[in-house]
Amino acid sequence: MLLSNIVVLTQSSSFIIGPIAKVFGAIMDAIYNLFSAIGIESLGISIILFTVIIRLLMLPLAFKQQKSMIGMQAIQPKLKKIQDKYKNKKDAESQNKMRMEMSQLYQEHNVSPFGGCLPLLIQFPIIMSLFQVLRNIPAYIMSIKGIYLSIIASVRGVAGFGDYITSLNEAAKIPVKNFDIASNDKVIDLLSTFSSSDWTKFTDHFNSVGDKIAPLVNQLTDINYFLGINLADKPDLMSIGLLIPVLNVVVQFLVSKTTMSSNNKNMDEKQAATNKTMMYTMPLITVFFVVTMPAGLGLYWLTSSSFQLVQQIVINNHLKKDKK
Repeated sequence: MLLSNIVVLTQSSSFIIGPIAKVFGAIMDAIYNLFSAIGIESLGISIILFTVIIRLLMLPLAFKQQKSMIGMQAIQPKLKKIQDKYKNKKDAESQNKMRMEMSQLYQEHNVSPFGGCLPLLIQFPIIMSLFQVLRNIPAYIMSIKGIYLSIIASVRGVAGFGDYITSLNEAAKIPVKNFDIASNDKVIDLLSTFSSSDWTKFTDHFNSVGDKIAPLVNQLTDINYFLGINLADKPDLMSIGLLIPVLNVVVQFLVSKTTMSSNNKNMDEKQAATNKTMMYTMPLITVFFVVTMPAGLGLYWLTSSSFQLVQQIVINNHLKKDKK
């Protein structure tokens, strides 16, 4: 239903990502059920709140990473001075002395050259787990999975069901791996990639039980709609869906600009030029992914980038106060 044609509905069982994804999935399920209990069944609201909660949990790592990056940038002139001092001395003794002086510099300023990488490495499985949940919504939100199961139960007894579903899978851009028509999870794997037009064809094909599946498909559609945008479809650039890529570009540009403005002060011209290029290319890369994937991914990306923008401003201000 969301985030691409990558088809792996069943919950991840991989060593690290699997357990983290289950925790994230439980959070997503709780958010959805909380709003569902008061009559609001909205995947858009669930995605936004879920993203904010996960970003809040990752805040300490982000703060540590940014603090380390700024610390490393602050000592760049001194590091360069040491490197220039030993520039033409390649013997082992000189190289050892250079490493010792650099190590001493790190200790004096309480920074580590790996301080910015370690939080990033820790965040990587978290981010992968996050995507695992978002691209496999029915595997983690049981209420939504229940709707798919009801649809399958309605059509499984119709003559030709197996052949038709199998042909859909074979025609898919990325067919479900190890597809088994007897497995409800595998069939949901396929159905969860459907766009609005795919559901229309599906409902038309099973018109003999249309009175049973149409309400269920409509329920899924209602859940997917957020502010007039169907999160299961690619953004319609001729409608309000255009807001998804446009806002993503604007926010991503502001994130890049805010992040780099705090890091450019001690960079040489070459590094500053590279950062400036990245500041303009990152939003373009973002918009490429956003317009080619379902709008649900764009909403997640927009929420995450907006949070990152606020986070970056707060961290920058906090670190400025520490310097005073």
